[in-house]
Amino acid sequence: MTDTSTSFNLTDWLGDWESFEHYIDAEDETVRGTWDEAEQAVLANPQMAPMAANGIRKFWAMACSTTSPENIIHIGYWTVGEPNNADADVSITWYAEDNTNLDAYDYRIDHVIAHGLEGSPTYVFVTDDSHAEDSPFRWLLAIAPLPSRTAFAEGGLLSHLHFQYANDLHTLVEADGSGTEVLRNPRWYATMCADEGTAEDRCRIIRALHHLD
Repeated sequence: MTDTSTSFNLTDWLGDWESFEHYIDAEDETVRGTWDEAEQAVLANPQMAPMAANGIRKFWAMACSTTSPENIIHIGYWTVGEPNNADADVSITWYAEDNTNLDAYDYRIDHVIAHGLEGSPTYVFVTDDSHAEDSPFRWLLAIAPLPSRTAFAEGGLLSHLHFQYANDLHTLVEADGSGTEVLRNPRWYATMCADEGTAEDRCRIIRALHHLD
């Protein structure tokens, strides 16, 4: 059973986004130092220590990978804008790490999964663009950005969101024994973060993720 009542606020999505993989692979000394601090904190917690058994950044690199069986190219960025099609809810341009335009589509909300990514309401987007028939970005699952993008200007954290994508919806979801729609891979957390701020702002995200403050 799906939930279609969750309101959609396009304003929170508009703008440029960058992959969380940039945080994981960062060479900036401040960011790397924050990752080291996070790893020590995780290793000191018996319940969380297995996460860092092979290195905390390696753990998040696997969980937050932007590649998929249908797409071997890492997604570096999104640009989210207002749709051109009156029947659509949002426009997303997908970019590779080198800023190559991979695809750009208008998406409409097909429905909402009540308990999807992070157990939260998850939008199920689809593009009706005929050119997307074979695209790995035809279907998109995503939670609403948290916090609101306006929060950063008011001293809050950078906004981020989790997503999954595929050419076919059934690659991403299935019905459980009760008929409820659930994720096939609830451990895949491809993530986009608002593409703004400084290295220190990125460190605040890493610190919040590991409850360091």
